[in-house]
Amino acid sequence: MMIATWPAWLALSLVSGLVVPPRVYQCKDNLCVQEAIAFTANGTSLSICELTCGDGSLWPKPTKHQDVGRSVQPISIASITHSVTFLDHTNYNSALAPAMQAVFHDVLETKANECTTPDTVPEFFPVSISATITTADERLRVDTNESYTLQVNMTVSPHVSITATTVYGYRHALTTLSQLMEYDELSHTMQIVETASIRDAPAFPHRGITLDTSRNFYSIGAIKRVLDGMGMNKLNTFHWHVTDTNSFPIEIIGEPRLTAYGAYSARQVYTQADIRELVQYAKVRGIRVIPELDAPAHVGAGWQWGPDAGLGDLVVCFDHLPWQAACVQPPCGQLNPMNPEVYSILDTVYAEFATLFDADVLHMGGDEVHVGCWNMTDAITQGMPSRESTDFVNVWGQFQVKAAQLAMAHATNRKIMLWTSDLTHTSVIQRYLPPGQYVIQNWDATTTNSTATIAALGYHVVLSNYDKWYLDCGHGNWLTNGTSWCDPLKSWQVLYDVDMHADLPPELHQFVLGGEAALWSELADEHSAEVKLWPRSAASAERLWTNPSTSWKEAYGRLQRQRNRMMQAGLHADAMQPQWCQDHPSRCTLL
Repeated sequence: MMIATWPAWLALSLVSGLVVPPRVYQCKDNLCVQEAIAFTANGTSLSICELTCGDGSLWPKPTKHQDVGRSVQPISIASITHSVTFLDHTNYNSALAPAMQAVFHDVLETKANECTTPDTVPEFFPVSISATITTADERLRVDTNESYTLQVNMTVSPHVSITATTVYGYRHALTTLSQLMEYDELSHTMQIVETASIRDAPAFPHRGITLDTSRNFYSIGAIKRVLDGMGMNKLNTFHWHVTDTNSFPIEIIGEPRLTAYGAYSARQVYTQADIRELVQYAKVRGIRVIPELDAPAHVGAGWQWGPDAGLGDLVVCFDHLPWQAACVQPPCGQLNPMNPEVYSILDTVYAEFATLFDADVLHMGGDEVHVGCWNMTDAITQGMPSRESTDFVNVWGQFQVKAAQLAMAHATNRKIMLWTSDLTHTSVIQRYLPPGQYVIQNWDATTTNSTATIAALGYHVVLSNYDKWYLDCGHGNWLTNGTSWCDPLKSWQVLYDVDMHADLPPELHQFVLGGEAALWSELADEHSAEVKLWPRSAASAERLWTNPSTSWKEAYGRLQRQRNRMMQAGLHADAMQPQWCQDHPSRCTLL
C-alpha cells in the first residue's frame, strides 16, 4: 500500500500554486471505495486498487484459472528483460516474438509516461520474463492453439514465466501481463502485482471485427489503430470488406484498370506494399487478415470499363436509376455471370490475393444479389430457360461454383466464407456449397434460427446477426430523414450478452466457430469509426474469448477499466458513464 502524504502533494502543487490532493481508495467488500478528501490519508490510487480488489481488472477474463495477489511492488520497466525458448527449434531466431515484446513495451510506456526515476523511490524491482513455447510454427489459422499460462512471482527473485504452445499464446500472455501492471499516481511509479497465477485459452477460435473500407476510405494508419484495439482485446480476425459497388481501392498489378476506374483518388489506394505491411502488423498483434472480395453483387466501380476495352459488360446495372429497381442501396452494380471475361479477371485478382494474404480463409461476400438487376439485363436473361426466381438462383449458384474453383486453384488449403443469403437456404445450399469447403457468416436476425438450420447440415458458422452484432445500427438513415433499417443501436450490453449457442442442441455447438462485430461505413469513416467500434467490440471480445455464464452486470467495472486502457494507448472509445461514477465504483448502478 502506498501512503499519500501532504508534503508530496505540496511539492507537486507549488509549480502551479493550485492544491488538488489526489483521491485515495480502500478495498472494502471487493469494491474500491473513495476515502474522504484530506491532505493526509492512507490508501491507494484507484488504478492500483482496481488492480487488486475484487475480481481485478483483466479483460477478457481468463477462462481456466485466475489467482491474482492483493499486494503490489514498484518496478522499472526499463529493467524488463525477455528470454524465449522454442522447444522444437532450440536455435530458432524468431522475428515475431521480439516484435510482440516491442508492442508490450509500447503499452507500458504509455502507462508510465509520468513515472519517476529509479533514484526517487527506495527500491525498484527488475523483471525477468522467460517464455517456453512448444512450436516455432508462426502460421495463424482457425485451429491455432492460443492458450497460455502465466506465473508472476515478485516475492523472492522477481520473475515472470510464460508457457504457450504457439507464439500467439505467448502474445496473449504478454497482453495479460500488461494488465497486471499499472501506473500509481500517488508514488508516480509503475506497480506490478506481487503474485499471479493464470491459465487461459479462448472459448472460440474465430473472434473478429468486420470493417467496411470501401464505402468510405480508411487510411492504413487508421486501420492499424483498429488492429491495435483488437490486439488489446485478444480479437484475432480482421475481416476486411475492402471492395464494394462504391469503390475498388486495392492495387491489382495484373489488372490495373480495376483500381484506375475504382479508386476514389490516387491517394485513396491500398498498394500491395501497404497490404503486406498491414498483414504483418496484424500478425504481430495476433490477428489474421481475411479479405472480402464481394461478388457477384456489391460490384460496380472498377469494373465499368469493359465495353471500351472490347470485353463487353463486365458489370451490369452500374449506377442504375431509380436504384430501388436494381439494388438495396446506391450505387447499384452486379457482375455479369454470362461474360467469360469476368472469370478471367477474377482469376487474376484471386491469384494476387493468394500472395498478399496468408489467412486460411477467403471471404467471397455473396449476399444481396438483386434479381431485378439481372432480370433487366438481356445478356443474362437470354441464356435462361425462364425468369423464375429459382432460375436466377441457379445462375448465381453456377457463378459461385466457377468463382470458387478459380479461387481454390490459387490456395487449395483455404476455405471460403460467404454471407447468409438466398444461396444458403436449405433448399439450395448443398447443391452449390460443399460443407467442407465453406464457412457461413450469418447476418440473419437471431429470430430466424438459421444458425441451427445451417449447422445441422454440417456447415461451420460465424455469428454476425444484425440484431446483435451490427455496430452501424441506430445512427439514423443516410438516405432519408429517419431511423436506420436495423434500429435500435446495439449497446455494449447487447453484444456482451449474446447467447453463442442459442437454440442449438449440444451436438451442434462445435459448428459455431465464433463471431464478428460488424461496422458498415455508410455513416462511418476513419474519423468516427473508433467510438463506434469501442468499447462495444471489447464487450464482444470477452463474449468470444471467455463466453462467461454471467451477464454484462458483472463486467461493467472491468470493461470501464479496459476502456481506460484503450484511451491511455491513444485510441478513442465511447464513454460508458460520467467520470464521477468511474471515481466512485458501484455508486451509479441500478444492478
